[in-house]
Amino acid sequence: MNRNFFIMVVGLGVIVLALAIIIFMTTIQIPGCKPGELPPEFIHQHEVTDFDLDVFEARREKILQELDADIIIISAAARHDFRYLTGFTERQGVAVIIPGDEDPYRLFVTPWEIYTVMWTGEVYGTQGAKEKFGADMAYALSEFDRMLPGMLEGKTNIYIHHSDNMVREAVNRIRSLRGLSLNIGELAPVLHEHRLIKDEWEIAQLRQAIDVTVKAHNYVLRTVRPGLAEYEVQADIEYIFRRNGMGPGFPSIVGSGPNSCLLHHTRNDRVMEDGDLLLMDIGAESLGGYVADVTRTIPVNGRFSPEQREIYELVLRANEEAMKELKPGNNLLDCHHRAVGVLTDALHEMGLLPDTTSWWQKRFYIQYRINHFIGLQVHDAGDYGFNDAARNDHILSPDVRGRELKPGMIMTNEPGLYFMVGLLDGIHEMFGHLAPEEELNAFVEQVRPVYERYEGIGVRLEDCVLITEDGNINLSAGAPRTIEEIEAAMIR
Repeated sequence: MNRNFFIMVVGLGVIVLALAIIIFMTTIQIPGCKPGELPPEFIHQHEVTDFDLDVFEARREKILQELDADIIIISAAARHDFRYLTGFTERQGVAVIIPGDEDPYRLFVTPWEIYTVMWTGEVYGTQGAKEKFGADMAYALSEFDRMLPGMLEGKTNIYIHHSDNMVREAVNRIRSLRGLSLNIGELAPVLHEHRLIKDEWEIAQLRQAIDVTVKAHNYVLRTVRPGLAEYEVQADIEYIFRRNGMGPGFPSIVGSGPNSCLLHHTRNDRVMEDGDLLLMDIGAESLGGYVADVTRTIPVNGRFSPEQREIYELVLRANEEAMKELKPGNNLLDCHHRAVGVLTDALHEMGLLPDTTSWWQKRFYIQYRINHFIGLQVHDAGDYGFNDAARNDHILSPDVRGRELKPGMIMTNEPGLYFMVGLLDGIHEMFGHLAPEEELNAFVEQVRPVYERYEGIGVRLEDCVLITEDGNINLSAGAPRTIEEIEAAMIR
């Protein structure tokens, strides 16, 4: 009896201890909070809206003032351009704009039908298209083909989008059948130029998305620890997004240890170890569809090692120097070339870049241009002033400067260095067409002893920057950037 009583007491003790551990683990992340609660600093305090009728009316009016258009037709196949012009968020829809018409703005949408709603969820229908999105008239999408000939009658200049194959085919079919004389213009370049300079509503949308993204970064500083998996950090990040009414604008990049060197690591399946760096490239999407893009690199255990500190300080310096070039009157790539100069000079001093005049040696470390536009897309629309796809033609060519910076542009500033495990062993594959084998071998032999000190370290520091009349504003400055700020925020 005494033995059974003893076993029962021990068993109850184990259960109580287990419950205590569970309670401790659910509250250790944010001290003083009940499970499910968040301190105010992780909740966005400003109103978040998804639509402003006046904003979209003004956009359509500005486009019409610029185009000699008798009619504009754009469908949801044009995705972000369609949303920019209409604010309409459903996957199907067509907008028709006819200046001077009795009903100048028409939307063709999925009608509200009970069985459709049961299967696919709520739709705005024709009533919602008028009441929420400001259409003068709205019709069922199935009516578009029937009504198109009448809408084209007497028109000469029509603008459509290169993504609108359905619209283009319908217009060409009617033009052929009726012998209409139509001049078809391309709408996308005009829309993209307008999307490049953000209006006040767009800036507010991006501020909201960036603020929530910063809150997610700050939350991880409080919760991360060795032993967690990358996907658990991702869950914390996207939890903050969702608690603030937003979602991820692109797949979250959460790379620890050697994964910090992978530019677009999204498997997020590694368990983090003591001594790892953690690189998080993340962005919330506002209700209006605008996407933030903020990267921070932090030590999982709360303290940078000497090697990690050295690389981080170098990337931070490149970011800070690049920031000085982001102002009106300068060109888009000026900041990039200044950052590259900082990185390559330091790499040379460290013994990692023997020949600063060698294009391929610099290219070994410089993987991308440090800035891109953000907006309705994380890499937003707009002409950069050079061939964006031909990366090798501009990232190491200071004479290629891109277009002039203007107030209202919002872009990233994201220098990085990545000492990928095994990268030196792939140098013949990467540059064998540019340099003889002896030159490549000599580089590897000279650099390897230094490279191995930093192997597995990847650091990126990415901010969102608004160009203003007299300089710039770092919209993501609320996420700690310096080593001192990061380590202070991670003290438990």
